[in-house]
Amino acid sequence: CLQCHGPEDAKNDFRVDDSESMLGYLEPGDLENSFLWTDYIVTDDPDMQMPPPDADVERLTGTELATLKVWIEEGARWAEPPLETGEGAEESAEQSEVDVANRSLVSRVWSFSGLFHPASVHFPVALLTVSTLFVLLSFFSRTNCEPVAFHCLWIGAVSAVGACMCGWAYAPHEGYGAGFSFDFATSAIDRHRWLGVAVAVLSLLLIPMARSVRRTGDVGMRIMWLVGSMFMLAGVSTAGYQGGELTYGEGHYQEEFERLFPEMVGEAAEEADAEPASDESAADGPQASDESSAVEMDASEGNEDASADPPSPTAVSQDSAADATTDRQ
Repeated sequence: CLQCHGPEDAKNDFRVDDSESMLGYLEPGDLENSFLWTDYIVTDDPDMQMPPPDADVERLTGTELATLKVWIEEGARWAEPPLETGEGAEESAEQSEVDVANRSLVSRVWSFSGLFHPASVHFPVALLTVSTLFVLLSFFSRTNCEPVAFHCLWIGAVSAVGACMCGWAYAPHEGYGAGFSFDFATSAIDRHRWLGVAVAVLSLLLIPMARSVRRTGDVGMRIMWLVGSMFMLAGVSTAGYQGGELTYGEGHYQEEFERLFPEMVGEAAEEADAEPASDESAADGPQASDESSAVEMDASEGNEDASADPPSPTAVSQDSAADATTDRQ
């Protein structure tokens, strides 16, 4: 962003390194009303999108978009950047070293382990998916498939716990903070992390059930194992999708689909536009006919009144004379 909106070249007098300039386009804590995000970052309008689609500059990565999103949602707190050279840079580096030195070994190891979260999540995802598949196949070949399902389950469950722990340690690296909340309605990180925890817990609960099935061969318990595995697989898939949104931004699947299959998107849009039109015409049909009928009735009544014989002049004069006589009396 500094290439076009920095101290050397501030197009439209907008600078991303100046707090007043930036906060003029932001509503701290309110992403939907922050024009920088809605009108310039995630807009589909090529004339408004930043950076412009035809500009020879680097695009924002998914991680950068997620960081910017979380920064706005958490209040868009502004901190002046440290000096890159001179005494300010040396003091900043010394302070950073002091902060690290004051942290315990366990704290530093915990923070470092978070870097393994992006790689560690793939292991339990694969194992728990394979376990579910072989639970289903065990109904047809118990001897060959049941052991595979069981061992993939317990190894996948243990690795899922490890991936969750790495995820909690990884959150501060991505700007989500070290705390936690239960804001499932608006917080994507809360939905992702707690669903991951739920998957890990469910996989652990299925282990004793699977051991019982291996020992007794009970068909009813095997059915329960399969049902639990299906829920576990749904959770794994959803948590993986949410993780992709956190990394690459919300709607990245839809945007890529629309880019690769524009003809299908166009057909769907035409069908959606055609259906309301037909429904509207069908809904307006009886009303329109009723209104036309009412107009016709009014017109016919008017014609009847117009066709009635007007009173003759003699009758009018007689009525007037009678009225005058009554008045004199």
